[in-house]
Amino acid sequence: MTVARPPAGAPRPYRFPDFTSQRLANGLKVWLVPLPDRELVSVHLLTDAGAAGEDEAQGGIAALTAQLLVTGTASLDAAAFAETTERLGIEVGSESSWDSARAGFTALGAKLDDGLALLADMIRSPRLDEREFERLKAERLNDILQARADPGRLADERFLSEVYESGTPYGRISAGSPETVGVLDVAAARGFHATRYAPAVADLIIAGAIEPDTALAAIARRLGDWNGDGRGHRTFEPRQRGGRRIVLVDRPGSVQSELRVGHLGIDRADRRYFAAMVMAALLGGVFGSRLNRRLREELGYTYGARCSFDPRRAPGPFTTTAAVETDVTVDAIRELLGQLEGIRADPPGEAELAEVRDFLVGVFPLRFETTAGIAAAIEPLAVYGLADDYWHTYRSRIEEVGPGDVHAAALDLVRPDEALVLLTGDASRIRDELADAGLGPLEVVPAP
Repeated sequence: MTVARPPAGAPRPYRFPDFTSQRLANGLKVWLVPLPDRELVSVHLLTDAGAAGEDEAQGGIAALTAQLLVTGTASLDAAAFAETTERLGIEVGSESSWDSARAGFTALGAKLDDGLALLADMIRSPRLDEREFERLKAERLNDILQARADPGRLADERFLSEVYESGTPYGRISAGSPETVGVLDVAAARGFHATRYAPAVADLIIAGAIEPDTALAAIARRLGDWNGDGRGHRTFEPRQRGGRRIVLVDRPGSVQSELRVGHLGIDRADRRYFAAMVMAALLGGVFGSRLNRRLREELGYTYGARCSFDPRRAPGPFTTTAAVETDVTVDAIRELLGQLEGIRADPPGEAELAEVRDFLVGVFPLRFETTAGIAAAIEPLAVYGLADDYWHTYRSRIEEVGPGDVHAAALDLVRPDEALVLLTGDASRIRDELADAGLGPLEVVPAP
């Protein structure tokens, strides 16, 4: 007896919390999201110190500098810093991405002022200790070695280096390569901090148990006299290498092939952003997507196939991914490319599209369950200059995407003829079949 699954209910109403923003006299922009029903407060301080701002010869310095912020300040060595956070009961972290660096903490609302004092010390007077730098550098180099031993992470790294023209910042992992990280020293971190961490290129986001006037007074007390302009972000225009190419990274003995198929995507300001996100979800962003349905459910080639855009200030990659058994590698590549062609040739029907839209709308509130999640949601507004009503209108803008919008986005943004096909696998078992398949010029390169 077949039992029909119950229909999905209508998404529950949700409104993103109201917030305010203002710029202090020193240039620091402050975003406040009062949440009276919460006990915790999350504070994120962003500055324009992401990997895109690095000199290419110093690739990885943004990540190492950000990590150093939680290893001590001018007045607190690593042990004293750890003791202070433990005494205050606050969770402190720092990291960088392509477009920004972030330091912050989560604590009880009553500890906001103490937390801000520590955060201000981290940002303005980090210890930047040579021994801690060398420890983090060694960890980063070891992580690179581990990543290159993992076929999936190796495929991710090589895909970037092959899809972008040489010299493009995005043609590498944001945390740097062995060649660039290996020559870095603490003086580079100190120089990067001095030119990239400044109030004129920074945003402070506070979400949670706050009273706005009290929070503003604490901010003025701890960060009001911080000064400096900072360099601001670097602009560049990424370019792709060639057209359709097949690059096989040889890993003798591999029982699987890791596939990465794609090309340049869009930047965060692209007017087609919402149509692109819905299209990518329909193609390979949800469990019932076309890619997953075909390669996993119908053919059994993989545990999962996905695709996504990675929009940044400049166009990030559009990537399709899957891990398949070696024996079906070439057939799986054909299927992946076929699905890219299919989304261009076969627009979704309203029922298929509605299922994807309903999913995106339905899971929307889940990311805002914590104060840290709400603070993180303000970050793209700060970094990319999105409108203040962005989250208030997000659901409606997803719901407005129709079949014609998805088809137009697919025609504009999915380009199978230009796609790089990058795979890691055992060349002795798949090279000949790949060469005979006529999918594009084949290059076989050794794994590092």
